[in-house]
Formats: sequence, structure tokens, C-alpha cells
Amino acid sequence: MTDLLRMSASELRHAFGKGELSPVEVTRSYLDRIANHNPRLHAYLEVFSEGAMRQAQASEQRLASGLPVGILEGVPLALKDLIHIQGRRTTSGSTVHAQRAPSAITATVANRLMAAGAVVLGKANLVEFAYGGWGTNAGLQSPVNPWDSQRARCVGGSSSGSAVAVSAGLAAAAIGTDTGGSVRIPSAFCGLTGLKTTQGRVSNHGFDLVSHTLDTVGPMAWSAHDAALLLQAMHGPDPQDPATLNHAPEDFISRMGEPLKGLRISMAPDDILGDVDPWVRVAVQEAVCVMQSLGWQRRDEAFAGIDFVADQAETGVIISSEAHAAHGRLLADEPPAGDSASRARLMSGATISAQRYVQALRSRELRSQAFARVFDHTDLLVLPTLPITARPLDALDENDLSPSRLTRFVGYYGLSAIALPCGLSPEGLPISVQLVAPAFHEGLLLRAGAAFQSLTNFHRARPSDH
Repeated sequence: MTDLLRMSASELRHAFGKGELSPVEVTRSYLDRIANHNPRLHAYLEVFSEGAMRQAQASEQRLASGLPVGILEGVPLALKDLIHIQGRRTTSGSTVHAQRAPSAITATVANRLMAAGAVVLGKANLVEFAYGGWGTNAGLQSPVNPWDSQRARCVGGSSSGSAVAVSAGLAAAAIGTDTGGSVRIPSAFCGLTGLKTTQGRVSNHGFDLVSHTLDTVGPMAWSAHDAALLLQAMHGPDPQDPATLNHAPEDFISRMGEPLKGLRISMAPDDILGDVDPWVRVAVQEAVCVMQSLGWQRRDEAFAGIDFVADQAETGVIISSEAHAAHGRLLADEPPAGDSASRARLMSGATISAQRYVQALRSRELRSQAFARVFDHTDLLVLPTLPITARPLDALDENDLSPSRLTRFVGYYGLSAIALPCGLSPEGLPISVQLVAPAFHEGLLLRAGAAFQSLTNFHRARPSDH
């Protein structure tokens, strides 16, 4: 049964369709595993045991009927707990919401996933108010990385619980949000494939946002094929999110096998990357060799003049300002104890003037137009998702921006990106390579990811089950 719970969403979907597995039995097994492991791993804040079983039973009936079924029929998922589901409390990872009334609405993403047949196992843990890259949450207990059974290590944030749920075999896939790396960072630390979508590709309706300018929704799963399934179910115009209305739906799944020979890739040079763990550097270089074996052409000159690390501060101005506007009032007076690091980042927005905030937005617009010209010379930028591997929880410096140093520029410039497992460190910890594309090129990223994974097995690695 442990092996069954380490199957990918695509593999489960196939087995359900063939009648080889039962959604009811698989869901029950996931719930049993959650009960056994969640007290140590802190992946979930709430588990929907009864609701999940009802959804699994409905899926099983639909599959048995011979009628058309959804593309995620019976597949068990975890949703980050800033996604509203009617009748369920949304905490956003904060103790201030411990007594919050159940939600009156269901997010568009949640509705679409359930309409596609997905079984929602529960709400996943996260950094308080989704504002942090290490994945810690002192108020509600920090999720623990399942790749090290001897020492508690970080998971990455802010979609921390979503990553643990999948990598520990507590869900087949999960949904996270990415502002400056919050899907890609935990995916990288936990050996997953994580897709950062373009804002407007997937509806943000029904979310507790940290930054309405930068927040995006993305899948976290074992493979690019899994991510394509989830994106297919989630994306598309939504009248309740105007940003989505100008972008027609796409068929990501049917295009997954399209050839990519001749694709131009640009590997980031060392002077741009800065300090990178040596085993990370080697693994990414080897990943580029695999990509070249696919017939992809290197065009490293595209990186000439790029300094995306300098955009860290500007991104921080936007996020802090908008996070404080959205949540600052909740921390007034004497709020219950929570995560001091996340709260300090959020409350720093109170000191940012309206003029500085507007300047940051205008600067982003102008600089994004200039950055877009990079893609005149290349199709994909290639660089490590993270310069490091998972660090011990008891040795973290919350002021260290290492987790987001190579991811923030993607959100700042309005691009799309995918994090792909590409190796293991000497300690057996996941290493990840990041592919970055222009806005609304998720299909290209998914196809490129699938092509890379057709020649590698890093996405098939699983942590030891202790």
C-alpha cells in the first residue's frame, strides 16, 4: 500500500480508468497514512475525512457507470489553506483565524478541481499569511521535510504543507500559490515538479492573497504530466477574476508530446547566480547536458546584462505593501501568538509610503518590458531553482533570502517557470533545476519538463518511508 500511495496522479488516473484500483480504497489508504504521519510532519491543518470518502464514493460510481468522467476522477489532492471552500474554515496559516467563521464561498480553483473529479483530502499547512521562503510557521507548527528522517529540515515556503503532503505520500498532488517562489521553492526542497503560472492563467477568486499584483496559483506534483492534468482542470477565464478574461483556454494535455528539437536554452552564468552549493551547480550542469541531448540549442548570450537578483528589493516593496494592506489590521492590538518572522515581514509594509509603492509598480512595468527582450534570443532560461538544499530547521536564519534569491525575478517580471527534480545531494536531499519562459508559456514549460523527465528518473525518487 505504501507503493500505491507513492504513485503519481497520472498513474492513479490510469489505474482508475482501467479498473485496476478503487478510488474508495485509495482514499481510505491516504487518510490512514495521514493519521499516522501528519502528527510528525505537520502537512495538514485540517483533514476532510468524511467529505473525502463521499467524493471518492461518487468517483467510484461514475467510473463504474461507464459515463464520461473528469480528468482527475478519484485523484486525492491537498489544497493550501488560503483557498476557500464553503463551509470550511480558512486559516491562511495564522493563529488569528483560529475562530474564523466557515467560508461562505468556494474558490474557483477548488470548484474546478472537484468538478474534474478530484478528491480533496484537506487543507495544507503554510507559512503564516503565505509570507516566507523557508516554510516555517511557529504559530501552527512548521512542516517537516520527509527526505531526512534523522534531523528535522525545512520544507520551503510558503506552500510548505502542500509539498510535504505530496512528497510524504499524503496526497497524490497538491495546489500551492507562488508570489516570489512559493510553489517552486518547496517543490525543489521536496523533490517535486512545481509550476509557476502567469497571473491571469488561473483564477485567484476565493483566495486569501498576500499580493494581489504577484500571486499566482500552481500545481505541485511528481511529474510534468501530473502538473499538466491539474493545470488543465484549473485554468481558463473566470468572470470573478478579470485578469483571466483575455486568455482563452488551452489544451495542455494533448500537446504534451509535441517535439521540441531546436529549442533554444540559456544557462545562467556563475557571476549572475552568486553562491551556489557545489553539488547543486554540478547537478544543474548535468541537467543542461540532458537537455542538449534532446536537441536543444544553448544560447547563453541571452543572459548578457541581466541582473535579476537586484529585483529582490523591489519585489519586497510590492509584497510587503500589499500584504500589510490585506492582513495588517489582523495584527493590531494584541493578536494571539504566531510566527514572528512572517509577521515582521508583513508589518514592514506599514513603513512603505504610497509614493514608494506606486514607484515600485511603475518601475516593474517598465523593467518587465525591457526584460521581455531577453526572449528574443532564447526560449527558456535555465538555472537552479535553489542555490542550496534543505537546511535543518534549528539552524535557519529567517533574514537569509537564499530560498527566493533565484525565484523572485520570475514573479517580478510576470514570467512563467517550472521547477524540476534533477538530482540528490551527498546527504540524499533533492536538487532542482528551474526553466523560465515568457508569460503564458506554461504549455512550453510542461512539454519541456516532460521531455527532460523522459530521459531522467529524478522525479521518480521518493524519500525513505520511516
